[in-house]
Amino acid sequence: MSLSEARARLWVAAAACLAFAVSLFSQGWPRDDRWLILEHPLLRVGWPATRELLTSGYVQPLLGARTPIHEWRPVLSLSFLIQRVTTGFAPFPFHAVNLLLHILAALLVHEVLRRRLDARAAITGALFFAVTPVHAEVVAYISSRSELLGMLSVLGAWLILDKSQRLTPRRTAFGAAVYLAGALSKEHVLLFPLFLMMSDWTFRGEFPWERERRRVHSALIATTALVLAGRALVLPSLAHGGVPYFSSVSGLSKLLTLSKFWAWHYLRPAVTALGLCSDYARPLIADSNPTDLPAWISLLLLGALVVLAVRAFLSRRSWGFWFLGPCLFLLPTSHLIISLDTLGAQRFLYLPSLGLAAAVGALFLRAEERAPGAARAALAALLLWLGLHAALRAADWRSDLAYDRAATSCNPVSVKARTALGTAFLREGRLEDGERELIAATRLDAAFYDAAFNLARLSYGRGDLRVARERLAAARALKADEPSGLLLQALLDEAAGNIAAAEKSLELCLKLSPNDATARYNYARVLARLDRPFEAAVQLKQFLRLAPDDPNAPAARLWLMGLERSAASPAAAAGRN
Repeated sequence: MSLSEARARLWVAAAACLAFAVSLFSQGWPRDDRWLILEHPLLRVGWPATRELLTSGYVQPLLGARTPIHEWRPVLSLSFLIQRVTTGFAPFPFHAVNLLLHILAALLVHEVLRRRLDARAAITGALFFAVTPVHAEVVAYISSRSELLGMLSVLGAWLILDKSQRLTPRRTAFGAAVYLAGALSKEHVLLFPLFLMMSDWTFRGEFPWERERRRVHSALIATTALVLAGRALVLPSLAHGGVPYFSSVSGLSKLLTLSKFWAWHYLRPAVTALGLCSDYARPLIADSNPTDLPAWISLLLLGALVVLAVRAFLSRRSWGFWFLGPCLFLLPTSHLIISLDTLGAQRFLYLPSLGLAAAVGALFLRAEERAPGAARAALAALLLWLGLHAALRAADWRSDLAYDRAATSCNPVSVKARTALGTAFLREGRLEDGERELIAATRLDAAFYDAAFNLARLSYGRGDLRVARERLAAARALKADEPSGLLLQALLDEAAGNIAAAEKSLELCLKLSPNDATARYNYARVLARLDRPFEAAVQLKQFLRLAPDDPNAPAARLWLMGLERSAASPAAAAGRN
């Protein structure tokens, strides 16, 4: 490695670090980070839960068989487990790993661009990738590590399996293993074999069935089949994205809406740092209709660009590949193949922005040839602008309240964002503020269960059992068998002296959500009150397995010893017989 290459890599790493270093100071667990990491029952169990964690759907341990989203990401889950066991649940190490992964991704972007573009274009594109603020969600949002691992897998496998290298069987196997790790971290990585075929054609003029590439693509196909087989064994279906965002919209309206969304909420923020947002829930963006002129303009321009890119790709012009290849990884979240429960998210741009980085590098090179001083000044201004906005955007993840305020600011009509903000206030002890936001959420959508339930939980915490029952009844009218509602119903029934009803609610709750540690603890209490110490001990053991660090755990261990002595007594044994 030459001195100039080492200097270029240092610049790229420093830019990525400076742009997103603020994420290291985040102390909260906003959005999915709380329930997918901090409150994940199997992560709390630690190493003993490894097998169950790796052989279940990504969200199934939390939602049980009711989960509407079918994802299998064992490598991602393993990365969280390793950190939980080694560093606990301190936020800093989780954020530090995400930042290090982003720095590594930016360095790999520089390497793949350096092999295919001019050196100055490569460092320009890599610097743009390192600081663009649409990546803040990926770096600062711990759960978005899936995007980071997917990017590293694609770029790593691409570099390993490139024709410029001597492809021994060992190197081919290593490249396939890197691809496998990515495919077990994020589903869109499964498109990498097609991406590599496009690269082979563009830069080498080779097809996958040709002798020298046949072994590589055969290994990738076998790896893909292995991942799909694993998904078939673990998940209820190979692919399902939840309740469809477009449920009763015509195909034309859907395409118009998506085209305008991609132009205004993907491309604009990526290039200008304006319009950054992390919540696109309905009804922020209205469905387009055939009279929506901006949507038609977006669709026609995008369609023309795709046609031109396809023609360029078929002619082996590299810009066609740089447009189509990276954008290939947007297909799984584009609503064109699988229906998702969200319109989109800026974290989905992480891998596709590779093409944008190549474009920025190429444009800078042309500008520098014509006006070197002006081109360099413009690039410095652009990178400074993007870097400052990246830092400001990453700061939105510094706490639950900061994130939820940012989400409600960019999408004030989102019932999910408003409910999350209210819940964050409750968690901070600001009960009146929390209640105000939750009531506002119910006004936005009276059929949203989470807002109604959290109002009931607030009343229960205040000791106002009458209002809690009324509010819980309203919530359970929306979702009768939601485990959280069943648990609160059991607590209210127990408070009213109806122990038998509480026992039935808890039994159903655990049938639907077997990893709910709180429900296990309360079920143990109810069973003990029903004079069933043996069964209570079984539930208490499960509670201690799922929540070994819970504040109630020390007392629970002493209680368990007493229950086991009681269950082992001659009278108890005779009662069981």
